[in-house]
Amino acid sequence: MKNVIICKNCNSENPHYGLICSSCKFYLRERIYNIDLWRTISRIIDTPSKAFRDIIFSEHKNYLVLLLILMSGKLFLNGIFLTMFFNKWNASLPGLLQSYIIILIFTVLIIFFYAGLFTQVTKRFGVKTLVKDNFSLIIFSFLPYTFSLIFLFTLEMVIFGETLFYYDPSPFILKGTIAYIFLTFECLMILWSFFLSFTAFKVQSKSNIYSVIFSILIHVSIYIILYYISAVIYL
Repeated sequence: MKNVIICKNCNSENPHYGLICSSCKFYLRERIYNIDLWRTISRIIDTPSKAFRDIIFSEHKNYLVLLLILMSGKLFLNGIFLTMFFNKWNASLPGLLQSYIIILIFTVLIIFFYAGLFTQVTKRFGVKTLVKDNFSLIIFSFLPYTFSLIFLFTLEMVIFGETLFYYDPSPFILKGTIAYIFLTFECLMILWSFFLSFTAFKVQSKSNIYSVIFSILIHVSIYIILYYISAVIYL
């Protein structure tokens, strides 16, 4: 693995996220101060590799708190649905705020863990990455979860109401066709997020193998841990 930027002035190798050459202090690229949210969303849809590169180059990783809150909200709901499905349980949801805070803390910790782990792994293979960049990339790679929360969940609540949280009778029995259409879109959002994670890790490492491995690890482990946390909270 190798991911560097060559200085046009002195031909020195610098980390790919570098702004100023470590040898001659020549500017290696255009300076980016903040993340432009709407431009980033547009690029994630159109050319995700460019979007993730801009996120790496941005000096201030703004919007992370907002996206974490929304992403955790969707994971909170997915945890409820996982518990309902595997335990054949109609949702009873006391202490929603406390439960959401637990999921939020879990989300932050697992993202920090994988951001740090990816930094250490790439370092061993000669590629320098920063934990803060990896942390930001992972959060933005879960942007489809935010879309799902804002658009799909809103429509699901309008159509199904409180029966959305029923196992018996479930929405698949009450309004089967519509329920399966929503399920398909929900699965597509998860697959899109997986693809974005792969793209983000590849921008950092230039390695397909490590990008696939870390994408699988973070998505699978999130849902395994999410299920057990939700089972403890709700059952």
